[in-house]
Amino acid sequence: MNKIGIITIDKVNNYGAELQAFALQKKLEKLGYACEIIDYLYYKNWKYKDTNQSKPFVPMSGKEQLAYWLKYRFANFLLDKVFPLFHQATRIRLKRFETFHRDNTKFSQPYNSMAKLYRTNLDYNTYIVGSDQVWNPSANSSIEPYFLTFAPKEAKKISYASSFGVSHIAPELQERFKKLLSNIDVISVREASGVELVKQLTGRNAELVVDPTLLLNKQEWMPYMKVYPDMPKRYVLIYQLSDSDAIVKLAKQIGIERNIPIYRICKRAFHVKKDTGVINILDAGPAEFLFLIAHAEYVITNSFHGTAFSVNFSVPFYTVVSSAKKNNSRMESLLASTGLLNRLLSDNIDINTVNINMPDFKEAQKKLQQVREQSIAFLKTNI
Repeated sequence: MNKIGIITIDKVNNYGAELQAFALQKKLEKLGYACEIIDYLYYKNWKYKDTNQSKPFVPMSGKEQLAYWLKYRFANFLLDKVFPLFHQATRIRLKRFETFHRDNTKFSQPYNSMAKLYRTNLDYNTYIVGSDQVWNPSANSSIEPYFLTFAPKEAKKISYASSFGVSHIAPELQERFKKLLSNIDVISVREASGVELVKQLTGRNAELVVDPTLLLNKQEWMPYMKVYPDMPKRYVLIYQLSDSDAIVKLAKQIGIERNIPIYRICKRAFHVKKDTGVINILDAGPAEFLFLIAHAEYVITNSFHGTAFSVNFSVPFYTVVSSAKKNNSRMESLLASTGLLNRLLSDNIDINTVNINMPDFKEAQKKLQQVREQSIAFLKTNI
C-alpha cells in the first residue's frame, strides 16, 4: 500500500493550523491511503531546537530577535505570574488541543530539529507538503524542509494547497526558491497569487486547490465537534486574529437587531480592548471551535479559517479585513470561487450601511462542491 507522509505546520496552538493538518490526513484516509503527519515541530513550538542548519531565509535584526523572544519565549512565563485566570484558560485550551490530536490525528515520532529530520531514514512512498504558509520567507527558521528536500530522491513529492504567505518574493531569494521548488514533482497552491508566483519563479503551472479544511463537508466535520458548555441557542460569534473596532461594531449591531448575545473566540483577550457586551472565550479547543462556528447565528471574522468554516457550514457571516493590509488573496480566492465576494468588507466601511442579510448558500454550496471535487481529483491523480 502507498504510504504517505504529510509535513505541515501544526502543534502551534492555532485552530486553522491544527484543523487543516487533520483534514488533509482524514481525507486521504477516506480515499483509502495509509498516511500520517510527519511530526516536525514548527519553530513557534517551544520544544523546537534551532541549529546552524535551520537559519531563516531572511535573518532578523537584533531588535526583531528580541521582539520574537519576548513574544514566544517570555510571554507565557509573564502570563503565568501576572494573569492567573488567563493561565488557567490556556491550560484548558492546550489540553483540549492535545485531546483532539490524541483522538483524531496520526503522527509519526516527533522531530524537534531540522537536523534530526534530515538524518532519519524515512520510509514513505509519497511525501506531501501543505497546507498553510509553509513557504513564507519571513519564517524565523529555515523553510527548506517544506520543499521536501529531506525525502528520498526516488519518492513522489507533492505540494497540496501550500502558501507563500506573500504576494512576491524578494529578488535575492528568487533563485533559491526556484531551485527548491524544482524538488517537488507536482505543485498545487491555495491562492491565485501562489499560482502566479510559481509561474514567475519556475515557469511551471501550479494548480489552484481548496484549503484542506474544505475537503471535508459539514457532515464529515460533525463527528469531530464537541459542545462548548453553557452556550445559548442563539448568539453572534466573533473570531478575530487581530484587534478590529469594525468587527466589534458590526457584531454589536447584529446583536442589537436580533436581541442575541455576542461571544468572541480569542486566545489573548487582554490584548483586545475591553468591550462591554462581548463575552470572551479563551479556552476552546479545535473541537469546541468547530461547534461554536457551526451553531452561531452569525459570524464576524478577520480570519481565513473563520471564513472557510462559515462558508462550509452555511453560517451567515462577514469577513472584515484591514484597509491598511492589501494581502487578502486567501479570502478573495475562496469567496470569489463560491460567489460570496460580497461578504468581504473593509474595516473602513460605514457599518450602518451593511445589509445584514442571508447569503445565497444554496448556490455557494454547489460551487464549493465543484472546487472540492476538483481538489480531490488532484490528489487522486497525482498520488
